[in-house]
Amino acid sequence: MAIHLYRQYVLAIFPITGYLIGKWLDDQETLRMTRFRDRSALYGRTLGPGEQPSWP
Repeated sequence: MAIHLYRQYVLAIFPITGYLIGKWLDDQETLRMTRFRDRSALYGRTLGPGEQPSWP
């Protein structure tokens, strides 16, 4: 009985852990890409005073 309950918890932890790791990786990639915000050769421009970046 105890082994069955333990197995259910382990099976529930894997998807949650995968989601959290994926979210963390996505957040890290977003932080890395903010260095290149509004600096591409095609769309880059100088921002006016008080103007927000093109994407958050």
